Amino acid sequence: MNPHELLSSDHVSLKKHAAQLRAAMDERPQRLAEELAVFQKAVQKHFKREEPYYRVLDEGKRLEDRGFVHQLRNDHAAVVFTLESLSIRLRKNGLNPDWRGRFDTLMNVFLPHLDLEEKELFPIGKKMLTPEELEGIVRHIEACE
Repeated sequence: MNPHELLSSDHVSLKKHAAQLRAAMDERPQRLAEELAVFQKAVQKHFKREEPYYRVLDEGKRLEDRGFVHQLRNDHAAVVFTLESLSIRLRKNGLNPDWRGRFDTLMNVFLPHLDLEEKELFPIGKKMLTPEELEGIVRHIEACE
């Protein structure tokens, strides 16, 4: 298996979980905090699994578009921060229109971010990363299990 398949598999799972969270707002609001916590941990684990991919691809300034990887990393930080904020707001104020709006804003960053990795980042990595680099990334991903 290669890192692209492993990370793409994460993306499928995270997109499914995001849809389940959206449904939980209407169908299971009493379980939303629990489901949000599970999603938050899955996102954090995924970002940890991706970190060596980003680091190796960005080493030596190989990418001409320096801002591209930095923007993707900024997305990671924004998603982690927003998930924590949503968790706190849900505990303090419950599910309300403000929370829903913030959740929608998060998904408007998170889901396109996953698509951007699939459509633009991974094709770059497939061209630029050596077999040894890919193998090292896979070892890291498997160590995160």
